[in-house]
Amino acid sequence: MSAYPSIRTGIGHDIHHLVPGHRLVLGGVTIPAGVGFDTHSDGDVLCHALLDALAGAVADGDLGTHFPEDDPDAIDARSLGFVEEFAGYLAERGYAVANVDSFISLGTVRLRPHIEEMRKNLATALGMDLADVSVKARSNDGIGPEGEGTACAAWASVLVYRTTD
Repeated sequence: MSAYPSIRTGIGHDIHHLVPGHRLVLGGVTIPAGVGFDTHSDGDVLCHALLDALAGAVADGDLGTHFPEDDPDAIDARSLGFVEEFAGYLAERGYAVANVDSFISLGTVRLRPHIEEMRKNLATALGMDLADVSVKARSNDGIGPEGEGTACAAWASVLVYRTTD
């Protein structure tokens, strides 16, 4: 048994190209943008980064380990549902999430009007208080694929703790 408290951190990152005529879904919110992700699921990079962070915090693989692309049930799946399902998996393993800090990089679409809804969606999916979930967004000042609007990226950091011994 470790002498350290049962507190763990995890980080996650995801990026996808943006394609005209597809839906842009971030944190479970469909953003009116005229561009979106051409991916297996809804492509929600924020949820995908969060899932990688959560899985990493408990040293249990990543998004693809738990929700593989070749799973027919994942076709057009809502990534926020993956977050909710994984939160249940963590609880079964004796873990709870203390806080989430996340960041979206997309330069050509205003995300600020949608941030609170994203926070609420993530907090609900994780069974957490809204005050413990942060979502931020930046434009990248026109730099790189995110700033130019050809891609959207997200990062997430989490703190989880053991609820059982």
